[in-house]
Amino acid sequence: MRNVRISRLLPALFVLMVILGALQGAVAFRSLSTMTGHIERIGAERMPQMSSILQLSHAFSELNATYSEHLLSMDPDEIGRIEARIKERADAFAGMVDGYGAANSGDAATVAEVDSIKATLKTYIDESAKLIQFSAIAAKGPALEVYKGPMQASADAITASLNDLVARTQKITEETILAARGEEGSAFALTWASLAVAMGIAIAAIFLVNRRVVKPLNGLGAAMKRLAGGDATVTIPHADRTDEIGEMAGTVAIFRDNAAERQRLERQGEDDRRRADGERQAREAERTRDSGRVQEAVSSLADALGKLAAGDMTCRIEQPFDGDLDRLRDDFNASVSRLSDALREVGENARAIDAGASQIRAAADDLSRRTEQQAASVEETAAALEQITTTVKDSTKRAEEAGALVGRTRSGAEKSGEIVRRAVSAMQEIEKSSSEITSIIGVIDDIAFQTNLLALNAGVEAARAGEAGKGFAVVAQEVRELAQRSAKAAKEIKTLINTSGEQVRTGVSLVGETGRSLQTIVGEVQEINSHVQAIVEAAREQSTGLQEINTAVNTMDQGTQKNAAMVEETTAASHGLASEVHALNALIGRFNVGGSTAAGHSRQAPHLHVVPSAPVAPPIAPAPALVRKSSGQWNVKPAGSGARPVSSPALALSEKLAGALGVRQDKGPDGDWEEF
Repeated sequence: MRNVRISRLLPALFVLMVILGALQGAVAFRSLSTMTGHIERIGAERMPQMSSILQLSHAFSELNATYSEHLLSMDPDEIGRIEARIKERADAFAGMVDGYGAANSGDAATVAEVDSIKATLKTYIDESAKLIQFSAIAAKGPALEVYKGPMQASADAITASLNDLVARTQKITEETILAARGEEGSAFALTWASLAVAMGIAIAAIFLVNRRVVKPLNGLGAAMKRLAGGDATVTIPHADRTDEIGEMAGTVAIFRDNAAERQRLERQGEDDRRRADGERQAREAERTRDSGRVQEAVSSLADALGKLAAGDMTCRIEQPFDGDLDRLRDDFNASVSRLSDALREVGENARAIDAGASQIRAAADDLSRRTEQQAASVEETAAALEQITTTVKDSTKRAEEAGALVGRTRSGAEKSGEIVRRAVSAMQEIEKSSSEITSIIGVIDDIAFQTNLLALNAGVEAARAGEAGKGFAVVAQEVRELAQRSAKAAKEIKTLINTSGEQVRTGVSLVGETGRSLQTIVGEVQEINSHVQAIVEAAREQSTGLQEINTAVNTMDQGTQKNAAMVEETTAASHGLASEVHALNALIGRFNVGGSTAAGHSRQAPHLHVVPSAPVAPPIAPAPALVRKSSGQWNVKPAGSGARPVSSPALALSEKLAGALGVRQDKGPDGDWEEF
């Protein structure tokens, strides 16, 4: 890892992050697709089925209650209207059953259950025809037996079939919700795992770049600062590396060796001058003769050093020096050649880093846009799930309204039972009054019998009186006939009263049986009410489950937004790296190495080709910049319209190097830029 080149390391890290982001997006998309499928099946299949079953149950309850009204009604006109309602509701219920079977024709169990309901409904309708016949002729007893017998058995069978449909639909819905919750757990685990891996790789990448690039550059900067201060004994760090940092360290080492050589030459010249002063009288003539050649050599060396300080790496001393001075010319030419080669290699490496950083920046921008698109898709999915949740809540509300309607039906049945009890009480009072009338008629009959006896006695006495009692005899005869007619009328009235009493007792018995039947109906309506309440509770639980799924999708949306923020930070880091590479190119471009500048076109830099998955949009805002704190850490700072440009460490190093070589640098109009 120490000898891996930076131009290969940075693209490898970027490719790894792109692959991880793609895997995370694929996992999130798969989980969302699966959960959306479960939710769509609940909304498109199960909720309409549950609503249809509730409508069937309500329709059958109304039909059954209509038969009860027919059984209780005594008005012929009202009976006709009730029979019309019975036909209408029976046809409507049969049509609803046919529609439910057609809508679920793909489910064999549901089709079998619907066929069973149809067969039972036919039996129910056939038996109800008998009830209508008996009830229409006021034969309430036989009609009640039909209602409580075969019709009640058929009604129980239909209710049981509807309950089976409800249980099957509820079971399938619960299984779908459990599957969605399992997929939710898997999605959470995979999302958090991929997020942890992404964060680990990002931290490792930052640590690796800091260790492999930033810290070595800081070390080289410190060494070059000491070298610029005249310390030719400084140890150049990272010179043993084979990557770009090692090549830069090798170049700095050449500068150090040249500085040491120059100091050695200066010390050697000083020694020569001291020896020349000691031998001046003895060698005056020879020095006069050689002074011209030495001066020429020094002048040539000074001119060459001036060109070198100006950044001209093509300068060479072509004219040979006399004697040992020619070694100085050879050393100078060799040093300049090595320095020129090193700068050329550094320029090529800088171009390679620049190309890689540019491609990383473009790819990071593309990844940022794709991450934002993914976040928008998750947000749209969350909105759709919210709408489905609202629909389920509305269905729950309608189920509660159905429960309230059944409750009102139960209340009406209870009120009907109370009316029947009052009718029984009234019939009992009528029976009691009939008994009293019978007693009164008995008294009248006794009075007529006594009157008849008195009239008979009066006739006997009138006959004894002879002619004088004829008038009294006529009166007695009339009184006797009147008493006989009264007795006959009283007997007929008594017979009628007895017949009426028997009928009243029969009516009391029938009304009592009707009351007991209504009590049974009330109990059955209460049982239906409990079933409807259970259905309402199940719908409420389904609404709660969908709310939990909605919360999970919102959590995934927040995680995707955090991933987008992390990609934005990575993009900002790539922009900062590109700025540093441009500054390094500007520094190398100050040197002329012959044929082209060090940052010129001596060799084409390697190119990293990144294919964006979406069209590249124009930038919306300036790229963020990297800001280094005094502790050595790097922070991302957004670049706004009022942000001031800052100079890079590479430019600072170039200024110090040029100062060490004696080159004056003029600051441009931005000479007051802040340092890191």
